[in-house]
Parts: sequence; structure tokens; C-alpha cells
Amino acid sequence: MIDMTALTEKFNVTCEDGKLVCADNIVEVLDFVKNNSQYSLDMLLSITAVDLNDKIELIYDLYSTLTDKNLKISVYVRDNLSQSVVSVYKSAYFDECEIYDLFGVSFEGNKNLKRLLMPESWSGHPMLKSYKQNDERLCWNEN
Repeated sequence: MIDMTALTEKFNVTCEDGKLVCADNIVEVLDFVKNNSQYSLDMLLSITAVDLNDKIELIYDLYSTLTDKNLKISVYVRDNLSQSVVSVYKSAYFDECEIYDLFGVSFEGNKNLKRLLMPESWSGHPMLKSYKQNDERLCWNEN
């Protein structure tokens, strides 16, 4: 387990449910934990989005191949805009596109943000709790 006390003091972030919670400095925090030898979190395993009705939580799951430790860092998005972390972890590109496609979160700095799973003509973002699921394309064929 990674000691998060130094990170909470350095970046003025909080610790909730075993993960760091950042405000608007996610790129700075990720760059630090990736390149600082104390952490060496060199692999972004995934970015997960969770619709909490009034905001969307993005959870960055990091892993160190050197120390075999992991860390989760969370950021809450209220205006459907977040910072892209592709400059720190190139593998973030597909996760950011998927989250944009399914949740509608735009990532500032991602120059090629596009739909991955849904057709380009699709309107809306089907993983949002507010999405109306009466579209016939989402119904199972019961015949």
C-alpha cells in the first residue's frame, strides 16, 4: 500500500475510501506519481467513470511495475469537462474516448476525442442515469 500522507500534503488533495481525490490538478498529480522514484506508478491500468447523478467520478487506477503497488486517484467532474492525461499516460487515449462516448465527458487537451462504441450518428450518452432508454436499438430481441 502506498503512503498517501505525503501526497495529500504536497498537492492539497484528500483521501476517501482508500483513494486520493483531486480537484483540478489531476495532470500534475499523475505526472508526479509516475516520475517520482518513491512511487514509480508507471502504468495506467484504466480510467473508470461513475455517474453519481449530480456529478461524474473519474477513477484513475495506477500500478507500479517496479514496486508492485497500486493507487487509485479520483476526480469529480460537474460540468462534463476534465483534463486529458494523455500527456502523462498515452494509454489514457482510449479510456478518455470511451468515457466521452458513453458519459459525455470532454477531455480538454485530447486532440482526437471521438466515439468508439456508439455510431457517430448516435445522440446522447447511454451510460448516464438521465439517458432515456426507450430507444428500440437498446431493446433485446425477444422473438
